[in-house]
Amino acid sequence: MHYTTERTRRQIIQSFIHVLQTKRFSSITIKDICDDALIHRTTFYRYYEDKYSQLRDFIYHLSEEIISRNKKSNTDTFRFLVDYVEDHFVLFENTLLGSEGHIFFKSMVKIASDIMREHSKTGDDPISTKINQSKYPDVMCELYAVAFMTILQNWVSKEYNYEKEELFEIFKQVMF
Repeated sequence: MHYTTERTRRQIIQSFIHVLQTKRFSSITIKDICDDALIHRTTFYRYYEDKYSQLRDFIYHLSEEIISRNKKSNTDTFRFLVDYVEDHFVLFENTLLGSEGHIFFKSMVKIASDIMREHSKTGDDPISTKINQSKYPDVMCELYAVAFMTILQNWVSKEYNYEKEELFEIFKQVMF
């Protein structure tokens, strides 16, 4: 990929993230992203079909970042992901909540499931053991990921008014 092309694409992604810090995804317009990136709409459309294709690209890069950081981390997957969400709370609030939150939710389930599956290959924790002993390890990963993301989504939406440490206790009780 040409250097200028990659730089412009990264600029659009960064602007998308910046706008997500102030608005829910459902409220974001192409104009918002273009204004923040200081580009014309035609430039945006050279890279993306619409804001949903932009979201897919953002999720792809987010998953790469999360997976890379998780591999370097010495903490368990659930703790790592909760810490990551806490550090990027507004971003998750503006993508998980609202009328189009299901798009991001489903993608985050896939990311969490992939991380759990990868971790289970070398992990000796109770979840890894259950995954490895299952006849259906991919289904187990997805089941755990859905439960995990539902807990996180309810925490982000403040439906669960728990401290972060309480989330870990809830997760332990649900999963073990």
